[in-house]
Amino acid sequence: MFGRRMPAVLVPLLVAAASGCGSDSHAASAMRTATPANTATPSVTRSATAAATPIAPTATPSLATTQTAAPSATAAPSVTAAPSPTAGGAPRVSAFGVARADDLVQQPAAFDDLGRPIFERATGQGMTIYIEGVRGAAMLNEVAYEPSGSLPGLDIIVSRPLGDGSLAVCDFDPPIIGGVPGVDPPEFSDDPMVIDASADLGCRVNDGTGLPTARTSASAACTRDESAEFDFVNPDSGIQFCLPIAKAWAFPVGDTIVAARVRDRAGRVSDPVEIVIRVAGDQPFTCEDGLGERVFTPVHRATGTTSELLSTAGDGDVSRDPWTESPIRLCAGPDLGDGTHRLTLRQDVVLGVPLSDQSELCLKFIARGSDGLLDCSGQVALDVEATQMAGNAEIEYETGLGVAAGTGGALMHAPLQVALVTDGSGCDAARFGSTYDAAFTSADATAVALDADGATLAMLSHVGAAFDCAAWREAESGVLVLPLPAADSPGGATASVLVLSE
Repeated sequence: MFGRRMPAVLVPLLVAAASGCGSDSHAASAMRTATPANTATPSVTRSATAAATPIAPTATPSLATTQTAAPSATAAPSVTAAPSPTAGGAPRVSAFGVARADDLVQQPAAFDDLGRPIFERATGQGMTIYIEGVRGAAMLNEVAYEPSGSLPGLDIIVSRPLGDGSLAVCDFDPPIIGGVPGVDPPEFSDDPMVIDASADLGCRVNDGTGLPTARTSASAACTRDESAEFDFVNPDSGIQFCLPIAKAWAFPVGDTIVAARVRDRAGRVSDPVEIVIRVAGDQPFTCEDGLGERVFTPVHRATGTTSELLSTAGDGDVSRDPWTESPIRLCAGPDLGDGTHRLTLRQDVVLGVPLSDQSELCLKFIARGSDGLLDCSGQVALDVEATQMAGNAEIEYETGLGVAAGTGGALMHAPLQVALVTDGSGCDAARFGSTYDAAFTSADATAVALDADGATLAMLSHVGAAFDCAAWREAESGVLVLPLPAADSPGGATASVLVLSE
């Protein structure tokens, strides 16, 4: 699942307005992401095994990072330098690639000039990197991280920093969660910084029980085969290392090289193998490159499918007619190689939502920085749950929940500004405050308000509706929903869901 956090200023604003306590105010939201949950999915074609790419050793490669070294109680000592690969009896990497959040193996979109497979991603998180190995003369070393300083069974480095590029080793657990430094060029050596960078990734490997060790049984793999059963990608593999990529150590926009090699219990290492992770991020594309532009106009109606603001603070919909009919221009980019399309806003849009106390809620969604996913494969889980605990100013969003949302499912993140207008001047005169992030889904959205002990005070769920990928530009399909819990609102804990429907 993906987790993000939003300060709770927005929700009390909505609730106060809905209950007749509105005054000029502004809203906020900010997010953080975690690891996606496994979900059952249809079959997928087995990916080809990446070809080994020799890497020449270097004396002192530079360490790419975005900050100075951070102190950490969990920082581990550098491990011993690895011996050079031997000509005979050495192990080899038998499969190396990317699995999606639903554990399906992603196929490379292309290969670069060096023959490295390129895996294109809409975002740099919500995936698992898998590395499989075949033994040579000795059994494979199954341990990905050795805090004692012994040689691990996996060496893995990246050419660019992940997340904040923290130099602390194994800072992946609360209260300190950091990223991973990059090694440029991504070449293995006995440089302590390179060894620590590899250890920082190795300790994030997960065998399914939380330990940084390999999976030795095909049935315990983190990848699914053509029958949607968990299995190794290469049937000849003896072990599989699985490295989940979460928000805190997400890949940056652009191309990042990942290099890996495996080691046996005698200390022999395989030839290194490289892949490329390409994250679309803010890289420009035009709507004409993909499915194109969809003009989506939320409308509030007295009957039928309608846009609404649902809240436990009122009896269902706490909005009233007429909503401002502002078109939301959604842009679906090219197929990323797995049936999914990057989704963005093409231009800013302001929605005016009149409330029952005669005030008007104004929501401004900003195109710059918007990003999302339109799933035309029907194999991605897209449910969203937003939770706020009493006394905590943040709302935590988790996405990627539930089962696959089906063909046409969508998830959208967009910068958001909010204002409440109480003098009848409308949203054109609204004074918007800070810009934050909001998350919508076409699947199930659940808002949960909790007390300080974690008991549920209020909960509200609403299901959106998928878009029609086959008629993306023309069809009036799709309903987006945004969950908004409020554990400390003036009128008591509430849960709300904003529903956007044509």
